[in-house]
Amino acid sequence: AQMTELAALIGDLQELSRPDTGQHEGRAQIVAWQDVVESALRRVRLRGPELTITADVRPWYVRAEPSALERAMVNVLDNAVKFSPEGGTIEVRLADGALTVRDHGPGIAADELPHVFDRFWRSPTARALPGSGLGLSIVARTVQQAGGTVALTRAENGAGGTTVTIRLPGAPTPPPEVP
Repeated sequence: AQMTELAALIGDLQELSRPDTGQHEGRAQIVAWQDVVESALRRVRLRGPELTITADVRPWYVRAEPSALERAMVNVLDNAVKFSPEGGTIEVRLADGALTVRDHGPGIAADELPHVFDRFWRSPTARALPGSGLGLSIVARTVQQAGGTVALTRAENGAGGTTVTIRLPGAPTPPPEVP
């Protein structure tokens, strides 16, 4: 478990150490976001087999770096698994360029919300859990590089939990092949 955590930390540090100079444009390509989300879902279902993860994932094609986008999706879904109560539910929906991931965990205090995308920041209530405080900063950077937005909010209806919403520009069909 410690080796896995160390490997994840090294990967996160490598991702964040790359200069943000716009050079990612050369690695960006058209990506079937729905396939990336489905792949990330397969990975996190193994980490939270006691959880119910519902998914409504519709086609959406974006311009992004595939490996960075997958890491970002895994980070978002890993957080939902990590903070969900045993036997809890996570709802995932991708439609019209918006991905929402809602968990039913303890949620995040309102005064902590402005810090969730800061590097190395961790909620005081989460410091006993595994993690480096880099996951959401990687998500924010990846989404911004793809021209999108990310927001994390307390789940509505007072039942606890967190909702992450990622919006990426794109289309429901892939662009035509260039001859």
